[in-house]
Amino acid sequence: MTPLEFLKQQSGNVERALSETLRYDYGPSQTREYYRECGDRLERIKNAIATTKEADLHEIQARLDELSGLSVWISLIERSRLGEFSWPFAEALRKMAETLLADTNLSGSSTPPIVHIVSDGEGYLIHYEGTSPSSKNKFAFVAFPRPLKHHVLLHSLFGHELGHTALHTVGAGTILQNKVMAALQSRGPLSSAAAMTAWLHDKSAPLEIKAELHRYETLNAGASYKMADFYLLSWLDEFVCDLFGLILFGPGFAAAHRFYLSPTHPNPYEFSPSTDPTHPPYAMRHRLLVNALHLLGWDKPVTSRPPVQESEKELLKYIFHDPFDAWCTLLSDAQLQNAIQGIQEVFAQYGKLGYARPTDDNLTKLVHQLQKRLPPIIAELSSIGDPVLSEIDISHTLYAGWIYSLGHKHLTSEPLSFLQTNMLCDQALLQQRAIAIAISKKVK
Repeated sequence: MTPLEFLKQQSGNVERALSETLRYDYGPSQTREYYRECGDRLERIKNAIATTKEADLHEIQARLDELSGLSVWISLIERSRLGEFSWPFAEALRKMAETLLADTNLSGSSTPPIVHIVSDGEGYLIHYEGTSPSSKNKFAFVAFPRPLKHHVLLHSLFGHELGHTALHTVGAGTILQNKVMAALQSRGPLSSAAAMTAWLHDKSAPLEIKAELHRYETLNAGASYKMADFYLLSWLDEFVCDLFGLILFGPGFAAAHRFYLSPTHPNPYEFSPSTDPTHPPYAMRHRLLVNALHLLGWDKPVTSRPPVQESEKELLKYIFHDPFDAWCTLLSDAQLQNAIQGIQEVFAQYGKLGYARPTDDNLTKLVHQLQKRLPPIIAELSSIGDPVLSEIDISHTLYAGWIYSLGHKHLTSEPLSFLQTNMLCDQALLQQRAIAIAISKKVK
C-alpha cells in the first residue's frame, strides 16, 4: 500500500467513525452542530486528498495529521451520552462558554464556538480549540468528571476552567490580560520571577517552604531555587482563574474550591520546585479567595432568620477557615480590588454573567425546600390558585445546597447525605429549566 493509498484508507475510516456516532442518544440538539462541523471538516480534507500527488509525502503527512486530529474530536461524540453528567448544569455551562468564548469575525459579528459536553474519567476540564482548519466555528469541549456526575455543588469549579479558556480569547482575554493580570503584577512578589524567588526565600516563609527549598538544593548540588518566568506566568494564570470562578459563581465556588482541593494538599504550602511547579501552593490560593470575598462584601450572611441564618454562618465559617501563615498574602487590597474590577468588566460586557447575591427571602425559601427534602426551587400558588414561578440563578441554587450541606445540624435531626443534597440540587436545576421556559412563553 502506497502512502497515498493509506491516506485514502484513513479518510474512509474516519468517515465510518463519524457515521457510527449517530447510533447513540445525546439529547435534544446536543450534537447536531458538532456533527455537522466534523462532517464539513472531513469534506474539506477529502477534497484536498483528491488533488494530492502520489510523490508529495509532506502533503500526505499533513492530511494524515488533520485526519488524526479530526478523529479525536469525533471520538468525543460518543462520550456525551445522556446520563453521564448533569444535563441541566451542562446546558447552563454551555451558554456561559458560548458567550465568553465567542470570536469576532472580519465582518464584526460574533461567532460562538461549538461547545460539546463529555464525560471524563479525570477532573474538571474545558479545552478550547486555539486554531481551526474550518471556516466556520471552533470547538470547545467540556469534560465532566464521571465519578462526580451527580455532585453539582462541585461543578462551580468549571468557573476556574472557563477562566483558563477565556484568557486565550480576543475579547475577554484582552481585558483579563491588560486589567487583571496587570493588577496582580503591578507590585510585590508577583511582579517578576526575581521578586517571587526572593519571596520564596524570605526568612518569614513557613517551615514547609524552607524544607522544600532545602530539598531542592540537596537534589541540585547546593544550587538555590530560582523561579522561572514560565512558572510565574502559570501561577498568575491560576490566581486569575480562581478569581474568575469566584466572581462567576460566588461563595459556592469558594466552598467547592476548599472541599475539592484541600484533601489533595495535605501540605498546603507544597509547590514541587524539584519537578513541575505549575501551580502555586494551595494556601496562597485559599488566602486569595478569602481576601477577595471580604472585598466583595460576601463575608456576611444573606439570611436574617434562624435557623437558616445559623446554617449559613456554618458555611461561611467553613469557607473562611484560614489557618495559613501571613506570608501567603501576596497582594495588597488595592491590587486585588483592581483585579476584581477587571473581571467584573469582562462580565459586564455579557449581560447577566457574574454572581449577584440572592435576596434573603429567596435564599431562605430555597434552604427550606431542602429542609423538607425537596429540590430547591421557588414555585408557589397565588391567592386564586395560579402558579407563581420564579427564576433562580444557578449560583443561588448551589449556595443553598452548600448552606444545607454544611449547616444541616441547625435544620434537621435526620439530614440528607452530601450525595442526596447534590441530587436534589441537580433536580432543581432541571426543574428550573422548565420554569424558565414557562416564564418565557408567558411573557410572549
